[in-house]
Amino acid sequence: MKPLRMQDEGLAAAASASVETVAIPVTAAAIPNRVRDVRETNATPRLARFLALAAQLALLQFVFTLYHTMEQPTFLRLTGLTFAAFLVHYWLPFRFKEPFFAAVSIGGAFFLLQTRVAELLVLAGLVFFLILRAPVRNIWRITALVAIFAALMYCCANKVAHIPSQFYPVFGAIFMFRLVVYAYDMAHSREKGKVLPFLSYFYLLPNYLFTLFPVIDFQTMRRTYYQRNIHETAQQGIHWMVRGAVQLMLYRLVVYFNDPFLPDRVNTPGKVVATIVLTYLLYLNVSGQFHIIVGLLKLFGYDLPETHRRYLLASSIMDFWRRINIYWKDFMVKIVYFPVYFRLRKKGDLRAQLLATAAVFVVTWSLHSYQFFWIRGRFNIGWTDTIFWTILGLLVMANVLWDNSHRKKKAPDTSITGRAIHAVQILGTFVLITTLWSLWSSPSVSSWVYLTTHWAHRG
Repeated sequence: MKPLRMQDEGLAAAASASVETVAIPVTAAAIPNRVRDVRETNATPRLARFLALAAQLALLQFVFTLYHTMEQPTFLRLTGLTFAAFLVHYWLPFRFKEPFFAAVSIGGAFFLLQTRVAELLVLAGLVFFLILRAPVRNIWRITALVAIFAALMYCCANKVAHIPSQFYPVFGAIFMFRLVVYAYDMAHSREKGKVLPFLSYFYLLPNYLFTLFPVIDFQTMRRTYYQRNIHETAQQGIHWMVRGAVQLMLYRLVVYFNDPFLPDRVNTPGKVVATIVLTYLLYLNVSGQFHIIVGLLKLFGYDLPETHRRYLLASSIMDFWRRINIYWKDFMVKIVYFPVYFRLRKKGDLRAQLLATAAVFVVTWSLHSYQFFWIRGRFNIGWTDTIFWTILGLLVMANVLWDNSHRKKKAPDTSITGRAIHAVQILGTFVLITTLWSLWSSPSVSSWVYLTTHWAHRG
């Protein structure tokens, strides 16, 4: 699986509310007293509402067990630990809530992983925190981090005996992207990082199981902490976990129906279409996991935004990019698009938008291979990846050009004709994306050509 990771003004306008001005202090201690009081109010317990939430979590755990939502037995241990921690966390005084969550999350590493792996993860976090707090120029901090990652990548590629193989996927899932976000925010913050926000940001309990993990933004995580009433936040988290569970069950159905479609058996146009669509729907595994991950975090007051927004109903390539893997889009906008755009915009706004967009897709292409390395121990750069990201990037750039030449916004056309046109746009986008996705999912271009044309040459 390959997770795909802007509105009318191009990518810059697509940055969601989770991408904030980097000059804002980001530590929990920097939150004004008035805001802290509001958060304490939002954390006020209510027995009746607590019992309703607890009953739903018990039912959800039963569903997870009954329907084997995820095949890994560790999943039930994770959800059981998380739900039990919520029952305690809910009643704690506000000042103890986040330290408790951090303690449970770190302890969960020893409960869910090999002891040696958990020890190495804690040690790595400690080293990274000390480096980022070191009283030296930022360039030296970044150099030290890069050197550590390079050394660990060498160890991973050469299977160094003293480091368990299970360590690398979990280490990558925790640090490979979020450390970039954290280092970026600390470089633009007037305050040094604090231990508690660092621990609660990196050592997230679900992260030990899910190696494909949404790139949560540090500032967003700090800003959304108990920003709403905990009962509303937790209830939404339960809804998202239910949605994720449904998507994971649908994924298993997709796998079941997709298994018979081996390349040699795709011998009719109908089977070609079915194979292409089912291959795209395998992404339900990623979106389902992401919904469960964020839903679990919402139980502890982190009112994070959704990770996917009805991506099957995208009506254009730009709309697709805006809906699917939203956290990745925000990550790219913050770390790549904005720095490139603001550096180049004096030479022309449109030129800056196009070059920044191109940079986003080049970086996305390379980072997906980097992500694959931590999961599988090798890089995965091939023609299918290159063609997929090149075409997708060119289409988004064409959308940027179109938006710049049609700046006048029109109200949505709710007439029958307007709705019909919108439906055609959704269908066209779906056909285009599924076709590209089938190419991306193929081991080679030749195998994709064989898959899609074999039916015409049979007999």
